[in-house]
Amino acid sequence: MHALHSKKQQDSRKLILSIVLSASMAIAFAQQCFPAGQIVTDTITSEALKGNRLGDPDTRDITIYLPPSYASSDKVYPVIYLLHGFGGNERSYVDEVGELLAVFLIDGLINTGSLKEVIIVMPNAKNKYGGSFYLNSELTGNYEDYIADELVDYIDIKYRTIRDRDGRAIAGASMGGYGSITLAMKHPETFSAIASLSPPLGFEMIAEAMIPEVIKENPDGMSGPWPDAEQYTSFFYALSAALSPNLNNPPFFVDLPFEYPSDEIIEPVRQCWLEADPLTMLSVYASSLMEMNGIYIDVGDEDLPGFKSAADAFHQELISMGIEHIYDVYHGDHYANPVGRAISALTFLSDLLPVAPSVVRYGDKLPITWGAIRQLLILR
Repeated sequence: MHALHSKKQQDSRKLILSIVLSASMAIAFAQQCFPAGQIVTDTITSEALKGNRLGDPDTRDITIYLPPSYASSDKVYPVIYLLHGFGGNERSYVDEVGELLAVFLIDGLINTGSLKEVIIVMPNAKNKYGGSFYLNSELTGNYEDYIADELVDYIDIKYRTIRDRDGRAIAGASMGGYGSITLAMKHPETFSAIASLSPPLGFEMIAEAMIPEVIKENPDGMSGPWPDAEQYTSFFYALSAALSPNLNNPPFFVDLPFEYPSDEIIEPVRQCWLEADPLTMLSVYASSLMEMNGIYIDVGDEDLPGFKSAADAFHQELISMGIEHIYDVYHGDHYANPVGRAISALTFLSDLLPVAPSVVRYGDKLPITWGAIRQLLILR
């Protein structure tokens, strides 16, 4: 839920911006001494999104990081698909620190051996309600098909990738964390590893904790969806558009899972939500997660209402099923340390991906100290 990050991340951004001025001079000098990666913008037109009822565009930008040796070699590379949160877009991760510093950070990880040379693909899954949750919906369009089928095929055809599941991993934060878990569950033939940061992993627990907050946000009646609504209201409208759309229920064409203002749960809508609830999905897709080469999940001990309880329950279910995974409860809220946590996710996945052949390391030539800058960015 990237839109929910903005206020909470201001302090983090101030520190990052203070680093940029000093780092930019070092970057300019460093780029003269060793090859640099680059961030490019590409465009895809999606059949899966065409004609969606919200009128959202079917042509979407993609932000792509290409590693340092990409331009000068004929190697093929593993790919990490990095999914944005609610209210975000394909630029969210890059804009968190700025393009110049984003390239510098990833290059630094590669040149110090913390990250393999990888292609990082950041798609756009935003819609008029703030976010698609990477699901197929008769209202918003078929975002699962767009990401898992069309986007992967497009990247494999246009870029030099390792074109099998072991060469692909998927990650994301919040809504993107939900997408990374559920897309990997449904498409184990496509993705081999998962990193899911602060994801909503149990809709019943989250609804129980969050519905009272939604009602508080709407003392005079339900206001409608993002961008005019408050944060929890926006979240529920977007989830309803993905999970319980109703084209016969204008003006927003969704069925919310509760009665207003009583907060009584509506059972038929609850059943629709349970079908896409990661906790419920485990009974169907446990074998898919067992096929993963690695699973990483984190959540904050002061996360959004219901998020930690849901993540705890998901973690316990994975244990009971014998599914190996890493579960990290960090200190802080939903928005804490976004850069450091993204680095943890990327390096975790990198360790599970194959190496692009004959990668040349330039770590000995770095004229700056990467470790010092990384420590400044890890704000725990």
